Amino acid sequence: MKRTTTTMTMALTICLTLAAAGCVHGSNVDQVHAGMTPEQVASLMGEPDGTTNEPGRRCDFYTVLKDFWSRVPWSMSDRYYVCYSEGKVATFGRADASPDTPHPAKS
Repeated sequence: MKRTTTTMTMALTICLTLAAAGCVHGSNVDQVHAGMTPEQVASLMGEPDGTTNEPGRRCDFYTVLKDFWSRVPWSMSDRYYVCYSEGKVATFGRADASPDTPHPAKS
């Protein structure tokens, strides 16, 4: 019985670690600024969850973990976008902040 509990605990820990690995911490978003290259953003944020492309414009979308005090059981993360024009960050922010912000494509 004890062995089964230990195995289940280990499996749960591994699953939670893998799920969190795809998320970005909120402090990384604070370091993004206009004029950065996609490579500079990737070094802070990692690979995006999804990308949309329009002529002359590309937007990447990220899942960002909320800080501990902002979390509630049904909302542990926010979606953010980083949009590039001519290979540099032009706009960025929360994807659900207003109706004018871009929305991620289903990937």
